[in-house]
Amino acid sequence: MTTAPISPNEVQRLEALRRYNILDTPPEESFDRITALAARLFDVPITLVSLVDEFRAWFKSCYGFDSREVSRESTICSFAVLSDDVLVVPDTRKDPRFACMPFALSEPGLRFYAGAPLIDKDGYNLGTLCLLDSKPRHELSAKQRASLADLAAIVVDELELRLAARKIAQMDAALIEVTKGVSAATGEAFFYSLVQHLTKALGVDYAFLGELAGGKISTIALCADYEMVDNIEYSLLNTPCKQVIEQGKPCYYPRGIQAHFPDNHLLAQMEVDSYIAAPLLDSTGCVLGLLGVMARKPLENTQLAESLLTIFATRATAELERKRREEERAELLVREQVARGEAEAANRMKDDFLAVLSHELRSPLNPILGWSRMLRAQKLNAVTTARALEAIERNAKLLSELIEDLLDVSRLIRGKLSLQVCPVKLVPIIQAAIETVQLAAGAKKIQLESVLNPSVGLVSGDPNRLQQIVWNLLSNAIKFTPEGGKVEIRLECSDSYTQIRVSDTGKGISADFLPYVFERFRQADSTSTRSHGGLGLGLAIVRHLAELHGGTVHVDSPGEGLGAIFTVQLPLIITTHGNGLLAPGHKVETEPEAPPTPDAIISAVLDGLQVLVVDDEPDSRDFLTIALEQYGARVRAVASATEAFEALQQLKPNVLVSDIGMPGEDGYTLIRKIRALEPEQGGEIIAVAVTAYARSEDSQRAISLGFHRHIAKPVEPAKLAAAIASLVRTSLVG
Repeated sequence: MTTAPISPNEVQRLEALRRYNILDTPPEESFDRITALAARLFDVPITLVSLVDEFRAWFKSCYGFDSREVSRESTICSFAVLSDDVLVVPDTRKDPRFACMPFALSEPGLRFYAGAPLIDKDGYNLGTLCLLDSKPRHELSAKQRASLADLAAIVVDELELRLAARKIAQMDAALIEVTKGVSAATGEAFFYSLVQHLTKALGVDYAFLGELAGGKISTIALCADYEMVDNIEYSLLNTPCKQVIEQGKPCYYPRGIQAHFPDNHLLAQMEVDSYIAAPLLDSTGCVLGLLGVMARKPLENTQLAESLLTIFATRATAELERKRREEERAELLVREQVARGEAEAANRMKDDFLAVLSHELRSPLNPILGWSRMLRAQKLNAVTTARALEAIERNAKLLSELIEDLLDVSRLIRGKLSLQVCPVKLVPIIQAAIETVQLAAGAKKIQLESVLNPSVGLVSGDPNRLQQIVWNLLSNAIKFTPEGGKVEIRLECSDSYTQIRVSDTGKGISADFLPYVFERFRQADSTSTRSHGGLGLGLAIVRHLAELHGGTVHVDSPGEGLGAIFTVQLPLIITTHGNGLLAPGHKVETEPEAPPTPDAIISAVLDGLQVLVVDDEPDSRDFLTIALEQYGARVRAVASATEAFEALQQLKPNVLVSDIGMPGEDGYTLIRKIRALEPEQGGEIIAVAVTAYARSEDSQRAISLGFHRHIAKPVEPAKLAAAIASLVRTSLVG
């Protein structure tokens, strides 16, 4: 038995066949008429429209034959697709290629075969229109061969008509879908809606709308895997976009685009294989930008994509021009307002509260957004739904109260947040602060002691702001220490940090109040706090200034009447890297975010996974627990770093999810303690920081201290689960 060789263009031939989307479809009358006509014209019992797939010959139309497919190795059609001529086998038993095949030896068997190739418009042989008989027959005449070839051409015409009708239907459906999706949108909402609906309608991975600006493209809407992502800016050099801009007409690469642009790292990073884009042309023919789509696989319907992009590029151009006009009008208005009162406008601009309020604003937003997304998924039971709604309402009220407090806080912190950074020796800074409060301490007969280590190295900071930290802490200690008491300040060195510790024998802090010592906004309406001259505000400023210097502050107190200890940690300037520590300004390269992972894969990874969650906010703790349990994880949630450290050694969990800003010990302290443990004690546990400290330096610090991933609040459940799944899979591979 002889096996037919594989055609050199087999991959392209199979792609062409699948483009028609005809395999395994029901019989259709138009094809059945052709096979019936062929049977009558050639007086044969069996005629087939045979399409040769990778492993089979599948029959779109069968006349006189019951089966819909046979294996490719068992059919003469596998030989027929190798030639563009009609293949005739008068007697299979006399042809050495087929004489030993079962279909030739069996009775009645297949003795005669004649097949005309089905050649599409691109020259690919998709299969045959074939004639079969159980008896040998004479060779076909030239006229008969021509007639059979004509009938095969009619079959191909039917395939093309069918494909054209399908494309028209796709075009109509896609046009309706995109039009309905963007019809009511304008401006930025239109741009976002357009790229999102284009990805869905065309089944592509990316859609983008870019604006031309000085030889670069700045995206104003970018959708990846059906989700909006951050906009990017890139040069036109070595990109297909350059052709679109220069030629002013659509440009497309239906497959293999990276071969045309081998030096384009962005295409490689995004795994792009196909590309098509249309220019945004204004009324004068000037190119304003482009609208395009990209996919990780070849584009199946470039005509549909080009038509949609061309149609909606016109609408996008109109919206872009309107956006520019609005921006110009807004710019003119701003200039007029500045001319009338630049000083007043500048003062309003200085009211930047985000640095101080980031943690307080993000913390209630986390359960609000998290619970909202989980409610929209409609996977919660009635009890959990009620708890979710209660948490949303409670945190929404808290946000309202915080906003009302902004005006009070702005007058106190306006203009005090800029730093003049230089290398600073802390001993003279502390001594100057002591001198400032010495009179206040003497008036209350308070013993003010200092233990300052002169060998402590330099820190990078603002001398005035550092003195403000020390002064606030000393003033606070003196204010709440009774007459005859004692206040002590110590300067010590610990690892790569220096510590300033201020302790007193004052009234102390109750356990209930400890979590809120640095929370100015929780105390805004407290008469007791106001009567003590801004305790909450002073400590909030201490915390904020410490963070601006890359440090932390925390408080400990045995209880009321037993005094308190405030500890500020600031990073030292390290000049070498031999011990693994980082010099100031050194950037920590964090791991890139994993691409979106299907929920099924995430759930498979997280199913049964033991996760330890630590967060001092009950709502956030509850939300994180429920969110991870939705993916099958077994979650243990605790409220403090101390509880987390104990639970870690008892439970031996697989993953730690930790907040950073917590009372007593923060997340940084917790991860340092954990990394000091032996591996069998949990020292190498996968750790994710989920925190409202969202600055880039916060992320760098978390990674450098031992967290594997830093995720800013408010966090999406899917993003958190995907991050954990990615880390777990990576650890298993490693």
